Amino acid sequence: MAPEVMQQLHGYDFKADIWSLGITALELAHGHAPFSKHPPMKVLLMTLQNAPPGLDYERDKRFSKSFKEMVATCLVKDPKKRPASEKLLKHHFFKHARSYDYLVHTILDGLSPLGERLLKASCLPFYLFISSVICLRWGINVESDLVSYISDKRS
Repeated sequence: MAPEVMQQLHGYDFKADIWSLGITALELAHGHAPFSKHPPMKVLLMTLQNAPPGLDYERDKRFSKSFKEMVATCLVKDPKKRPASEKLLKHHFFKHARSYDYLVHTILDGLSPLGERLLKASCLPFYLFISSVICLRWGINVESDLVSYISDKRS
């Protein structure tokens, strides 16, 4: 959660989403959220009181300079100094990103359907919970689709 949302000074706006993008990038890079080893209340305090989390230029050598800069750009505590999405998309990291076709052919080709992967990964209860939340929030009938899929696979 962005610091300004925690402080309830400016409320939630697109600048909080930019912060969230930076946090998500850190989670993908490290495999866990910043401060994830701490209890939630301590995380709130650390987010407000400490310098923003980021990638260490020495420890995280495997990441490109442009990725580190993009994360740092997103995780500026002052929302007025955080870029808007239009400006962020002009950042070197995004300008030199691989094409959609490259991603499809190298990552998604040959990947089994999501339902099959969930059954193999034993995270079906979590999926059912998330799909229930989606159903309630957006009125999407995801849960019955999954139940039908499971019934078909088991018969």
